[in-house]
Amino acid sequence: MKLRFVSLNHFKNILNSGQVAVQPDVTCVVGKNESGKTAFLQCLHRLNPAQANASFNAQRQYPAWLEKQHRRQKDLSTVEPITAIFELTDSEWSEIADKFGKSALSRREVVIARSYGDTLRFEFA
Repeated sequence: MKLRFVSLNHFKNILNSGQVAVQPDVTCVVGKNESGKTAFLQCLHRLNPAQANASFNAQRQYPAWLEKQHRRQKDLSTVEPITAIFELTDSEWSEIADKFGKSALSRREVVIARSYGDTLRFEFA
């Protein structure tokens, strides 16, 4: 799968990043000082961490000035600080079609999100 888009929501100093396109030939993040580059990469890392100790924690990573107020209004463990859209490669698409039939998926996009409660959500179009 190839990462195509990432959206961050209420993670450290990023309230809503909007949908950020990930170019296939770009390997850096560019922005002004204190603009959230490190937070963006930390959040992206937590989508599928190599180490189990890299998880989301609303008390430490939810924007501090909003955490108490929002905690009274909703369960922060259900908030998804990251949503990513991946595109299946030709070989992955063929493998799924061979195993489950050509109509198993209507599109090549897979949406994956992780919540502060560490729940993964997969959405196949």
